[in-house]
Amino acid sequence: MNNSMTFEEQTEQIVEALFTTLCLREPWGQVADRCLELHSGNEVRAQAGDSASNFDPVGIAKLLQSTGDQYNAEIEGQVQAVIVEETRKEIKKFREAVESLSRNWSSQTPGLEPERAFLIVAVKLFVKFINKTDGDNGLINILTETINGNPEVRGYIERQGGWSHLDRSLNNP
Repeated sequence: MNNSMTFEEQTEQIVEALFTTLCLREPWGQVADRCLELHSGNEVRAQAGDSASNFDPVGIAKLLQSTGDQYNAEIEGQVQAVIVEETRKEIKKFREAVESLSRNWSSQTPGLEPERAFLIVAVKLFVKFINKTDGDNGLINILTETINGNPEVRGYIERQGGWSHLDRSLNNP
């Protein structure tokens, strides 16, 4: 793991890159304008990463999103049920929802590591909340804190060699 940035700082950059990527995707149209401010402010930091390492927050964000997309059909119903129940005022329950969904999904899916399920569900739920709230940039901290607040997921990522090496474990079910 890169010594000049903490795990928390790397996670924050990855989540910001994920948010920016999601905001700039179509068919959001009007949301893209609100997201451009965030994108332009963090673009250099998010894309540059740290020149001393191969840490690429934009690439990792895209990997997390595409990995979640692979499991879209399996968790879509569960995620939709959570979104129907959750309102914008109850977003603080995000972590509990992710933990519950990922525990259930992991226990029902042989070979799916709980930490991997947690990351996939967290990103998928984050995407759904972004869509539901029209790209509210206040949601960035929700995913960042959810990932950083889970010591098992942090340990899992660190055992893979840090965020920069996560693609090996996510692409090998």
